[in-house]
Amino acid sequence: MSSFDPRQLAEIDPKQISAAEFEELLTAASQQAGEPGATEGLEAIDPAAFARLIGRARKDQLEAVMSSPVRSIVLDQILRRFADHYRAGDPRPPKVIHWKITGRPDGGTDDFELVLYGDRCEANAVAQHGADTTIILGGPEFLLLTSGNGKPTTMFMTGKLKVRGDLGLAAVLAKIFVIPTS
Repeated sequence: MSSFDPRQLAEIDPKQISAAEFEELLTAASQQAGEPGATEGLEAIDPAAFARLIGRARKDQLEAVMSSPVRSIVLDQILRRFADHYRAGDPRPPKVIHWKITGRPDGGTDDFELVLYGDRCEANAVAQHGADTTIILGGPEFLLLTSGNGKPTTMFMTGKLKVRGDLGLAAVLAKIFVIPTS
């Protein structure tokens, strides 16, 4: 698939393809960075285009991606972009948010943390600090939430999103981050 350009994902209408084909497309896009001479993979996709792709995808397609090996690559890309979308302000004592993304193929969770300092956001693939807030949700819900296609209040009220600790901090996340929208 060396001729596949990950930016083509923005042109695809997921409703026209199967869940397996959707997963294959994201897998092909993620593999571009691993090919000799390649410098682009999922990171080449504009966040708004990715948000549009996720917003148009069916639930079965999101579930297929989040239960496949490409899950870790997608989560890594989202984690690396948190700092880019942070609304920096004045320096202040840090607030720590732990994320637990359930539904990993082996039955486990993917855990990471965000440390919000006011003037910057640090994203860590491994928790290094005690959490002020822990947010727990499934993989498809995480994709919808971080792409601006999910409603956190609805997810919380229906039990698809759980919060442990400082509920107020979790409630203001949408104001702390510029969430790409479709």
